[in-house]
Amino acid sequence: MKKTALFLSLFFSFGLLFAQTTPENQLPVKKRRLGLEATGGYSMVFGTYSSIDKSNKKSGYATAGWQVQLTFDWMGQKDFGLALQYTFQKNPLSDTTGFIVPDGWSSGTLGPGTWTNHYLMLGPVFMKQFGKLHVDARIMAGVIVSSSSNFTTPDPTDTSGTKKNINLGTGFAYEFSAGVGYAVSDHVTFKFNLSLMGGWPTKSKKYGSQYLGTSKEVDPISGIVYYQPIYSAPVEYEIKKVVTTLNPTIGLVYRF
Repeated sequence: MKKTALFLSLFFSFGLLFAQTTPENQLPVKKRRLGLEATGGYSMVFGTYSSIDKSNKKSGYATAGWQVQLTFDWMGQKDFGLALQYTFQKNPLSDTTGFIVPDGWSSGTLGPGTWTNHYLMLGPVFMKQFGKLHVDARIMAGVIVSSSSNFTTPDPTDTSGTKKNINLGTGFAYEFSAGVGYAVSDHVTFKFNLSLMGGWPTKSKKYGSQYLGTSKEVDPISGIVYYQPIYSAPVEYEIKKVVTTLNPTIGLVYRF
């Protein structure tokens, strides 16, 4: 009986001692499956988006600018998940647009001005951490909403030619991105990101024939005065642009 009591006493003593000396890093660690990311940086323009060739109807006359981005990540059991992302991008128009009068405009010039692009996209994300090293990659798709004088159309009801309608271009958008960072804590990572982003914003605008007023006419034979109604000619605009940018950015990732 004394031997049994001694054995149980030693067993519980060693158990208690082991529990107290177990390294903290051996305890199960909860994997953080949600992430909120904010980045900002440079926006470089490419292709027809940066073209200043007036003979090319898809020329965007854009120059380098900046962008900011907010991303929400939901990770699955493995290292793959789903990302929802909003991006605001701003690219000034080239100085040459101050001398360009677009086709159909009787007055005014295309610039100065800017492109402002809003992106809302969804797509798969890969995210993994190797010690303090953080890596991620995304393929995103969604919509782009663009504001630019490139989408402005003259109002055919204005006989002076000075009135114009400001329009928005909308279309399909995409992004391919990769990032690498350093985890400064269990929750926060500082990262560098590089993305190729773009879209195809378009705008279709139709103006039907509209009543403008009357003109006074005199019959050359009878001399009778009458008034002839005047209508604007129907016109249709189909504006198609291509946005292409390469964006090196920096930011923070908060995982919880």
